[in-house]
Amino acid sequence: MMNEKLTESEFKKTLLKTLLKFDAFCKQYDIKYSLGCGTALGAVRHSGFIPWDDDIDVIMLRPEYNKFEKLWKDHVRSNSEHFKLWAEMDEENYFMAFCAKFFDTDTILYEHFGTRKTIEYGVYIDIFVLDHIPSEKIEQRKYFKEILFYLKWIQHFQRHFKKWNHFVRKYNLGVPSLDMIANKLMNHKNRYNQQLTSLVSITQDYQKKRDYNPSIFQYKWFEEFEEILFEGYSFPIIKSHHDMLETMYGEYMILPPEEKRIGHNVEAYWRKK
Repeated sequence: MMNEKLTESEFKKTLLKTLLKFDAFCKQYDIKYSLGCGTALGAVRHSGFIPWDDDIDVIMLRPEYNKFEKLWKDHVRSNSEHFKLWAEMDEENYFMAFCAKFFDTDTILYEHFGTRKTIEYGVYIDIFVLDHIPSEKIEQRKYFKEILFYLKWIQHFQRHFKKWNHFVRKYNLGVPSLDMIANKLMNHKNRYNQQLTSLVSITQDYQKKRDYNPSIFQYKWFEEFEEILFEGYSFPIIKSHHDMLETMYGEYMILPPEEKRIGHNVEAYWRKK
């Protein structure tokens, strides 16, 4: 018997349920986060999902994310949950580098990346983490290019050296491997976090060809929050959400042309019990 595919309505209800679980946990432990990216845009422009969108994004400063990851891992050790966290650097699943995934394990979701790769998890929300970055343009460019370098090596080790990665981890060898590059990446990301520079960023958003990162924000924007309605529920968003959305999307209240109104390449099913 095959797993039953989620309808579009069921898929979005499950996404919303996953966000509500994440939100309740964050409020219980006073963890600050904001709706982010397309979800923040959807909340402001549509009071809910962008009609053609099929994911949910939240955004957090690094200390808040670290707090969430630790407390969630502590929580699931002593509680039965059908929600799971694949951390930003998830050693168990070799899921590394771009963002964390918080997902519903009662579902199976396949995310396709062209013809190259398919990743399996559940219906998820993306957690994007903000790190402090240098204020000077020249230093920013160098910083982002080094992150891009580490990300490419991580992808290389993920794609071609799975047995080698397991071998190196098993015997705790200090040789080039996925873990070694991942640690170098995280050390690089943390370089400016202790300095509390005036800028923060989703560092992986850097686009080398355009020498551009649309996710460079003022640190002070993430000091104050308010509530906003999303699909009839109230969620936190930074008070400076206009500045954040304008930085990311320009004139964000204008709808894109129809040919750009597309979702992600995913398919989701109920997990057989």
